[in-house]
Amino acid sequence: MKKVIEVCTRIEGHAKVNIFLENQNDEISYVDFEISAYRGFENILLKKKLLDIPKIASRICGLCHVSQSIASCKAIENLYELEPSEQSVLLRRLLMIGELIKSHSMHFFFQSFPDLINIFNINNNRELLLPYKLIKDYPQITSNFFDLIKIGNEIDKIFGGRAIHSITLIPGGLVYTPSKKNTILSRRYFQKALTNLEFLIEKFIEFFSNQVPPTEYMLPNPIYLALHDQKTYDRYTGLLGIKKKNNKTVNFFGKNYSNYFDKDINLRGINFNLDENVLVGPLARNKIVENYGLDETSSYLSYFDNNWKNNILFGSFIRLIEMFAEVKKGLEILDDPLLNKKEVLPSLNSIQNSDGIGYVEAPRGILLHHYHLNRENSVDQVKLFIATEINIPLINEMITKYAQKLYEKEDINSVKKKIQMIIRSFDPCVSCATH
Repeated sequence: MKKVIEVCTRIEGHAKVNIFLENQNDEISYVDFEISAYRGFENILLKKKLLDIPKIASRICGLCHVSQSIASCKAIENLYELEPSEQSVLLRRLLMIGELIKSHSMHFFFQSFPDLINIFNINNNRELLLPYKLIKDYPQITSNFFDLIKIGNEIDKIFGGRAIHSITLIPGGLVYTPSKKNTILSRRYFQKALTNLEFLIEKFIEFFSNQVPPTEYMLPNPIYLALHDQKTYDRYTGLLGIKKKNNKTVNFFGKNYSNYFDKDINLRGINFNLDENVLVGPLARNKIVENYGLDETSSYLSYFDNNWKNNILFGSFIRLIEMFAEVKKGLEILDDPLLNKKEVLPSLNSIQNSDGIGYVEAPRGILLHHYHLNRENSVDQVKLFIATEINIPLINEMITKYAQKLYEKEDINSVKKKIQMIIRSFDPCVSCATH
């Protein structure tokens, strides 16, 4: 057995692609997306003060820091059986919107868009993969995405106290009440984002809706897992749903997650009580929710047929749709009179449960924190369920099949480059996965 190793480029973090070749037949037997780093956050959080844990947890990732903090806060609130106020929930949603705008925009422009240009050979120009050429040939698209990245940063800075690793998020609520000035400024940011996204969605439809996506990127009929609120798009609250091959969705509360998946804290990986690989993230959310709460999104989605909708490349378009829907929601929140109301945050008085479970939909998919307390009410076990960890078996299945097919006609260097496009289409968050 021979192993060919290639560094996986243009992803969030550092990882490798291992290609295993049979020496006798010179055939590819298996391909593995390897994330070898280990940072040990499940051990770092042990015995820490409960109020400190969300701030530490946010350091798992510089992109998904809001989701990590909120999932952590919700787990601790579950220990106290405490419900944050409606105002706190609105503020948390705004922080999550800012995070999503920045995360989705960075993935689309730096990772997804260059690959789509290459896959569909737009303008018959393979040099577009080079960043400077991409910027030169698509200046308005470039400008719009850089605006969106800035807007995402600014929204999180306003409501989180700073753009990365919020200082306002605490168990029980947010230590922040927005001023009228910041509300007006945020509204202008969202209005600008909406204009940019309308342009980008129309451009995506123009470039790709009449194209036929490659079969190598078709999803091999996985099981989908996502959060939803009565089948409406919602990343903060609701039920977890598992959609199986028969198109039936099984819904359950997060506290019952172990009936469907769990992990051994001494080993890597998440174990599902299911026969097939699982997909989480934008496409999984799209498969489970029935609407985004907007007429425009249904109209945009109607441009694409099932060849697209069952293809991992369609996740790029869904990211634009999600940003559009959440910016619209952000504008609604800013008009809510509860947002500027002065209120006193609840006190964390008495621990009610030995297990605290909190979950949200991070940009890349389900994020669940589970903390267990011992008799001294000290954290003695931590389980973190990360979206990229869930997707890795499906990624490996798809890149193995694609590599085997490519290697029948192309050399190993071509295989190494092309299978990375499938990996990037999943938008793996290596920082989160190395927790």
